[in-house]
Parts: sequence; structure tokens; C-alpha cells
Amino acid sequence: MIPELEPDEFVSFLADLWEARGWETSVRERADETHFVIGKRGDGKRGIIYVFPTATATVTERHLKQFVGFCRKRGVDVAVVATQGAFAEGARRIAGQRSVHLLNRSALANTVEEGGFEDVLGAYTETSGIDAVVERLEELGVPVPAALVERVAAVGAALGSIRERFDRGDGGDDGVSDAAGGTDTTDSSSDDGPTDSGSSRLGALRSRLGGLSARSVPAVVIPLVLVVAFVLGATMGPAVGLGSPLALGGNGGTDVSAVSTAGANATVDVRWNAKTTGSLTVNGTTYDAPDEQQFLLVRMNVTNREAEPTQFGQSALAVDVAGDRYAHQPLDGVTGFPSAGLFAPEETREVWTVFAIPENGTSATLLTTDETGVRFVHDTSLTPEATVESENE
Repeated sequence: MIPELEPDEFVSFLADLWEARGWETSVRERADETHFVIGKRGDGKRGIIYVFPTATATVTERHLKQFVGFCRKRGVDVAVVATQGAFAEGARRIAGQRSVHLLNRSALANTVEEGGFEDVLGAYTETSGIDAVVERLEELGVPVPAALVERVAAVGAALGSIRERFDRGDGGDDGVSDAAGGTDTTDSSSDDGPTDSGSSRLGALRSRLGGLSARSVPAVVIPLVLVVAFVLGATMGPAVGLGSPLALGGNGGTDVSAVSTAGANATVDVRWNAKTTGSLTVNGTTYDAPDEQQFLLVRMNVTNREAEPTQFGQSALAVDVAGDRYAHQPLDGVTGFPSAGLFAPEETREVWTVFAIPENGTSATLLTTDETGVRFVHDTSLTPEATVESENE
């Protein structure tokens, strides 16, 4: 399955994928925030991808019927419906009857693999060298200070800029954009230029910088970040409470992920971390998981981004394991959420909740079941633990 993309990126990815397959495409956004990717081929064939770009979308039988009628009137040869969400059973039935191709993220992954279009997908999913290493460190539970990452990135950008200036040969003039949107990077120096020692040194320095780029420099510096972060995490973690937070894959071999229902416009931001365990001890009381089950403890830093109170309670959360959903597991006399799950305007609060899931599950997905726009961000700096404030606090 391909990773979830931002809605606009998903639309662009589909257009690029069709262009890689020989279509000339254009994109039209519709009033309901769906899109048409309209394609034409050299052999005269016409095609349309009807795109439902969000992960929360459900394509219904009614959508398919309307689209089939539209394609018939317009003489469309290839009809495709794509979504990051789901297809209702009725929609699948109509698609089978009317030869409409359905693409979800799983089907798109097969298309990418079978067609050799990894480079097209990579343009939307590849991370920079710094991001990739930081992600790996966080998966290992190693805290990486944001300030340190920013400094490394700044070094890479600065050296990349220096390289560009030497590549131009003029110390600063920008390249000239051509009609196709490219840049004329012809070296302004020539064989008839000066040949003094200063020029020789310049040429040598340019040669040395030639193998560097803003992308490759961090690869040289990052091992230092890794060593420093690892040492800090290993030696100082227990002392300052860093602990060993679970990333994707933790106790018992259960991988944990989360599905957002909103992006930058989310009502609620949830930074989370999780672990699986057979029992929990909260304020001296031990709770054991039911037979053949284990606890999934999720610690969250919840921020209400609205100027009004927002309700985000445990009942709004569920965990999907192998297609089965599990609501939160109440614990006798203790809870990690505020009363009624009510958050004041712009309030940030750490909370926790527990789910009882099969002990042999290999993966679990945290999701929200109501209409509140939630953005989940995995944060390994949060230690997944169940605590309650004492009455004296």
C-alpha cells in the first residue's frame, strides 16, 4: 500500500502517473472538493480519473452511477475512480458492471510495482537525508533535538549554495530561466580566461566542491548527530525521564500506527506514543489484561486548536487490529482523560487511554470515529505511561 498523501499531492501523483503511461493530462477541481484528472492520448482515446483525495472519503453507489452517466455522455473511453479512502460495496458492484477501474492505495501500489513507476511515487514520498536519519533514530527511541537537526540542515544548505556559486563561475549571477522553465547553467568561464594561481586555486576548490550538494553534506554530518543523540539517550535518558518510548514496533512485536482525518486545518492536534503490555500499574493498583489479550497504552499530548471548547474523549478513539475495531478499555476507578473529554480553547493537555487487543496481533492502527478533524503525529519523546494526578497537586 502506498503511504497516505496530502489530498492535493494525491491528485498530482495520479496525474503524473498517467503522464508516465503516455497520457497528456489536465486537472479540474470540482465544487465538492473531488477532482477530475482528464487525459488524452495520441491514439485519440480519452480518459478521466474521478478522484476522492482524502483518506476519510467513501465512494458510494450513487457516485459511480453519476460518473458512469457522465462518461457515457462525454464519450470517455477509460473511466477510473481513485480514492485514499474506501469504496462502498454498491460502488464496487456498479464498477464491475460498467467496466470502471477502481484504484485505492493498495491497487495503486500494485500499479507502481508492475509498471516500474517507483520514481513517480518517490517524488511524493522520499524524505531528505536528514529526515530519513531522524526518522530512523526516533524509531529506535533516540531523542534528536530539533535545534541540532536545524543546524545540520543549515550547514548543508550553505555548502550547497557555495557549490552553486562556483558552478556558475561568476560568484553570484543567477542562471537565466528558459522558456520551458529550466535554468541555463552554462559555465561563464572559458578556456581563454585567466590562468594565474588564483584561478588555479579557484578551479581546485570548485573540483573539491563538485562532489558535494546540499543533500550529500548532511550525510557526512549525520553520523555525528547519531552518535551524540545515542549517547545522550543512553546515558541521560533514565536520569531525565526520556525512557525508551515505543515507535513503530514495540513490546510483543506489535507495530502501532495512526490515521489522521485532517491535515494543517485540524481541529485537534494529537502527538502520541504507545506500548503494549500484559499489565498496568496505576498509582499502586495493578490491572491485568483479559485472557489472550494485551493492553495497548496510548499516551497523547492533545491540543485544541479552536477558539471554542472542543470535545475529544476516549469514546472518539478506536484501534483497528486485522479489520476488527476495539474501543477503549475502562479501568476500575481511574481514567487518563478529562471529564467528558472537554478541552478549553487552545488548551494543551497530556492524556492517556488503554485498549485491550489480541495478544497475537502484529499491527494496530489508532483512529478516530467521530467527525472531529484530528491530526495524529507520532512523538517518541512522550513516554507511554498511565498516571493520575494526586489530590494534592
